[in-house]
Amino acid sequence: MKNPFVLLLIGLAMVAAGLFWLTAIVQVSTVWGAGIRIGAATIPSGLTLVPLIVSIIWIFFNPKSLGAKLLCVISGIILIAAILMSVRFHVSRVSLYEFILIFIFIAGGAGFVGRGLFSRSNK
Repeated sequence: MKNPFVLLLIGLAMVAAGLFWLTAIVQVSTVWGAGIRIGAATIPSGLTLVPLIVSIIWIFFNPKSLGAKLLCVISGIILIAAILMSVRFHVSRVSLYEFILIFIFIAGGAGFVGRGLFSRSNK
């Protein structure tokens, strides 16, 4: 194919179809309450809210406190990490043929996108 724009469009369509197909076979679930494991200790997930609540109270009591703002940011990061660590991905049963086709669509489409973006057209 001589037109790199056509290759780019075909590649984008293939990548989009492959990623759509992949997301259709993956199931996402959460396990909240299991806790955050730090070494041998396990902190329950609900306890990650305590520093956030304390820091919000502290900010309303003393808005100029750097410690309150720092505690709020750190506890927010810990809360987001706890949520992300509770997410579980499960791939539903799919045939090997479909599995290979999904990755051919994604990898082949990415190759076409790269070829469409980085090829020099002869004028």
